[in-house]
Formats: sequence, C-alpha cells, structure tokens
Amino acid sequence: MIDYIRGLLTQKEVTFVSIEAHGVGYGVSIPLSTYESLPEQGQEVLLYIHYHIREDAHKLFGFFTRTEREVFRLLIGITKIGPKVGLSILSGIAIPELIASVNSGEYARLEKVPGVGTKTAQRLVMELKGKLGPVPVGTVMQSTSGTNKRSSSAAFDEAFAAMVSLGYNDKQVQKAFSRVEESVAKDAPVEEWIRKALQII
Repeated sequence: MIDYIRGLLTQKEVTFVSIEAHGVGYGVSIPLSTYESLPEQGQEVLLYIHYHIREDAHKLFGFFTRTEREVFRLLIGITKIGPKVGLSILSGIAIPELIASVNSGEYARLEKVPGVGTKTAQRLVMELKGKLGPVPVGTVMQSTSGTNKRSSSAAFDEAFAAMVSLGYNDKQVQKAFSRVEESVAKDAPVEEWIRKALQII
C-alpha cells in the first residue's frame, strides 16, 4: 500500500503531475484543490496517494492533504461515483463548502458541481451526512503565492483544456469564460479562470 510519494515535481498540469522519486517517475491524477497548493515545477513535493486498482488499469490519485484523500475515498464509496467524478467534485467545490452543503442538505449547491446531477446530489447528502463531521478548520483552499502566473492566453488555454477534461463541452466552456473574462485579471492564474467558470456554468 502506498501512503504518500515525496519527490521532485517534474511535470505539472491542472489534472496531472509526474513525481520522480528514487529514479522512478510516478504519474498521478490530482484535483484542482491539490493543483492550487503545488510548488513550482522542479521543486520537491509530497502527495498523499490513493492507489486505485481495476482489472484493466492501476492508477494513482494524489492529494495535498490527508483530509482531501479521506474525502475522496468517501466520495468514491458512494453508488455510481467513481474516481473521475470524485476528482471533479473536489475540483468544483472546496472541502469546507462540500461538508457544509452535505450537512445542511443543500442540494442546489451540490448540483452545480461538475458531474453531479440531482440524483447524485441526493446520494451525496444521504450517504455522507454524519460521516464528514463539522467543517474542518484550516482547509479552505488558497492559491500558493506566485503560483502559475502566466500570460492570459496561456492561462486561458490551459484552463479551457482543464474544463473540457472535467466533462464540459467546448460550447459550455467558451460561454462561461466569455461571462467571466471581464472579472479576471490578465495575469490571473489558471485556477482562477476555472473557479470563476465553475461558479456560473
């Protein structure tokens, strides 16, 4: 069982990273919440790992905190929620907000999360209520200072690709970005484009 991987961050994308540890490169899928906390490429990083085994594939999912990983494991334990949807949920809503929405039965907020419709939102509340505990202190996601400051076009392109990978089609993403571009600074990081788009899509 792999608990965590500590090593050199050799590749850094919104939904995927590669970490070199002891001469081995590990490909790890991540949620947006983890991406926001990553150091610059070329620096050391530690990610807590969920090792997912299927008949046709073995995959690694990485998280910046143990809390993220535990919430992910609870999510994929719910009927019809697999790792892809689990990552989408953690990418579309902060953990404190997820816990608050589940505990209060706020279906409407959960339905706005990528990959979550009415029935899935209801299952989230029914199966997670009481399991997540109170809203944890100190887990509100914040962007790392100086992380991913790029030209607006590069950030836009990467954010667009990330939104498509979350399950939205090109037309939906283009419409969302058109609505938020006036409120996003030219030097805004990728995650800000994604966050604002997810709020209105």
